[in-house]
Amino acid sequence: MPFFIDDIFLRMLGISIPPFDMIWLMETIRDYVEEIREEETQQKINNRIKENRLLYELGEITKEEYERRNGELNHKLRMNNRINRTTLNHRINILG
Repeated sequence: MPFFIDDIFLRMLGISIPPFDMIWLMETIRDYVEEIREEETQQKINNRIKENRLLYELGEITKEEYERRNGELNHKLRMNNRINRTTLNHRINILG
């Protein structure tokens, strides 16, 4: 947190210090990679749901197997959506 405050203060004054710029750059890269990872995870789950539906429509799996897999994949999708919505900046400290 002190780095963030110092960085904002120094940028307001128009001063750029390389270590602070490097920290900002690393944080930006980390955020970008995290966003891409979340999107890829979401896409993988969606693709598995589509694959499951296709296998059922082609008759390669039974209705019970389809429903079981579909339930599991939809649960994973809901959990992934919850995780993506709850970022570190928005979490609530329930212990005080």
